[in-house]
Amino acid sequence: MRRLALFCGGFAAGIFLAQYLLPGGWLLSGGLVCLALGFGALLLPECWRKRAILCLVGAALALGWNWLYVRQVSEPMEALADSQRALTMTLTEYPTETRFGAKAAVEAEGLPGRLTYYGDTALLQLCPGQRITDDVYLQSASRIRDDDVTVFNSKGVFLLAYSRGTPAFGKGDPDAVRWWPARLGRAMQERIRTLFDGDDAGFLLALLTGRKGELSVQADVDLSEAGVYHILAVSGMHCAYLLALVGFLTGKHRRRLTAAAAIPVLIFYAALTGASPSVVRACVMLSFLTAAPLFRRESDPPTAMLAALFLILVNNPFAVKSVSLQLSFGAVAGLLWLSPRVYRALAVHYVEYALSACKRGLYLRILVCDFVYGSCELLGIGYECLNCSYRDIEHIGFRPGSKNRSHNGDKKESEVTDRVHARSHYASEYLRLDSDCFQLIAGLVEILADLAFVRERLDRLAA
Repeated sequence: MRRLALFCGGFAAGIFLAQYLLPGGWLLSGGLVCLALGFGALLLPECWRKRAILCLVGAALALGWNWLYVRQVSEPMEALADSQRALTMTLTEYPTETRFGAKAAVEAEGLPGRLTYYGDTALLQLCPGQRITDDVYLQSASRIRDDDVTVFNSKGVFLLAYSRGTPAFGKGDPDAVRWWPARLGRAMQERIRTLFDGDDAGFLLALLTGRKGELSVQADVDLSEAGVYHILAVSGMHCAYLLALVGFLTGKHRRRLTAAAAIPVLIFYAALTGASPSVVRACVMLSFLTAAPLFRRESDPPTAMLAALFLILVNNPFAVKSVSLQLSFGAVAGLLWLSPRVYRALAVHYVEYALSACKRGLYLRILVCDFVYGSCELLGIGYECLNCSYRDIEHIGFRPGSKNRSHNGDKKESEVTDRVHARSHYASEYLRLDSDCFQLIAGLVEILADLAFVRERLDRLAA
């Protein structure tokens, strides 16, 4: 039973319920109802009891956590909207240029959440960890021009701060360990800009660091029309390459060393690229995959995915409204849910499909080799296990000049088939091949039988 998956799944369901369906005043009541249902689940049969309790307790904790987060973080921030005050802020990322100056995500002293600060171009000279003191006008990040907006809240930003005075810049603590990922990311970006230019630089910046703002409009359109724009989103592909690199450097059969090196590297890379939902999901899932053997556990993708979702929602319940999170987790959930069913549905016919394609390819290969070289040997498994050569094909009437297929050819064909089955038994005993290989061997035998008929038709057409 996937205990962690059930609890994290119940927690995620509770957060979805709190953010999309239940009014704010009903959160505590809903949590108490889920908790009461959890106690009532003790009366269920044993096979369902633990599952129901884990899901319902997770949902109850989610509703309570959402209520507490709104009370302690969101509401105090929203209460300051439409006011002007002096704030001392610390940059949490490198500023980016805008049409009217620059902007950066900041943390303000005395406030529980983050803000987005809009200032002039002098802001571009600062780095994470430095401080700004300014008189700012605060605006709600969840409602802009009478429209409900979820982009900022899903990133943990609840207020927009617009400069209304003369900002004073302080040194702060830019050398703290907390800012190392951002500084390394900045160094990578500057190096890429030095070595490349134009769309080449923009593509590499997006691919390696998650910064997509430097691609030209035409490149954006081309990638979108080609349907490959998603490769620029830092996610599983990038983290898998990084994990493969760490595994290559640490060497094979060193699981403890690989896990000890890979997990911190993945966390560092997630912070370097901005910790988007897709990269956090990928890093957590790969961390579970790497660490599972160390605890004598099997890696379970659904559990790893739901644990990643749990960690994101514990940090910020409003992240559930992120379209990036919904697409990323929805795609992975679909793959995990559909793939086994698709494989099982195709399992019965898989070998037949594979042999059909194999037969078509080998027909052409053998015919070409026969006419060009005068002989042919089946490569790969057909060569290693069957060692079928042109002489075997000749025995069943597959040779230039044969006008028809004789009864003696049928007898020779049977002899070849018996020899092939004997060699497949040898493969079973000594080469340890599985049943799929045996079915492939049987298909190759069928190919040899069909080739005589094909060649007979070709000879008749040639005559």
